[in-house]
Amino acid sequence: MTSNIIAAVQYGIGPLRSENEFWNRIRRHVAKAESEGAKLIVFPEYLTGQLLSLASKMNNAESCEYLHRFTDEYKSRFTKMSRETGLILLGGTHIHRENAPIGAEARYYNEAFLFFPDGRIEGCKKVHLTPEEQRAWPLLSGDEYKVYETAVGKVAVQVCYDIEFPEGARIVADMGAEIILCPSYTDAAAGYWRVRHCSQARAVENQLYVALSGLVGNMPDVEQVDAGYCQAGIFAPCDKPFPDNGIIGVGSTNRNGVVCASADLDMLAYNRAHGGVAPFYNRRTALYDTYRNS
Repeated sequence: MTSNIIAAVQYGIGPLRSENEFWNRIRRHVAKAESEGAKLIVFPEYLTGQLLSLASKMNNAESCEYLHRFTDEYKSRFTKMSRETGLILLGGTHIHRENAPIGAEARYYNEAFLFFPDGRIEGCKKVHLTPEEQRAWPLLSGDEYKVYETAVGKVAVQVCYDIEFPEGARIVADMGAEIILCPSYTDAAAGYWRVRHCSQARAVENQLYVALSGLVGNMPDVEQVDAGYCQAGIFAPCDKPFPDNGIIGVGSTNRNGVVCASADLDMLAYNRAHGGVAPFYNRRTALYDTYRNS
């Protein structure tokens, strides 16, 4: 049996007194997941947005530049934690302008980074920016889908709003993904449930695991990341050999903590071969293409 414990973090935001306090909070979540036997940990979208509580109020463009200044330390700290623990860490997402076009008004990326114990770093830029991100933030969209070979299986990343578009998840599933990591940030219940329901739908459609992580708590003086609503979880197809509701791990709503569950690849293989339904394999692509091309 190939049993892989993965952890999804419900990260509690709140005002910080120092930068070290932020990194100490991150380390405590990593230590908790490590104590549960996790091999991979997923932190939420806009994770480093909590650092905005250390500064005076800024507009969105100023906030992006402020967060960009932490890029080197962000990468260094997560690389060190991954090496020291031997765990794969998805360090949430971080706003930065590395390799962004020079002179463009929109020149920052909202990018998720995977940190490996051997020092390797892989990045996945958010492909679908929300209407607010497009309208009010100087952000650039990503334009690439990737699947990563890891110690827990073949992993892809869909950042928050990305999971609401079935095409992306189907693309990475066709590329071999067995686990989709979904770092998210939703500030209200409706946004959370969109991401949650779509995460479970993607697990059903593609017969794979989805690990959903999010921010919880409040930072009323930080306009950009003022509140978070989440119930993190690890989801599977609603079919044998999994639970009827497809939930293999879920947290307590809006409570700071870590959710751990086994993303067993043997069980996934059984589902794909012997499940009651096979939506990943029973597609009628020729028929679909007829309508797409008409």
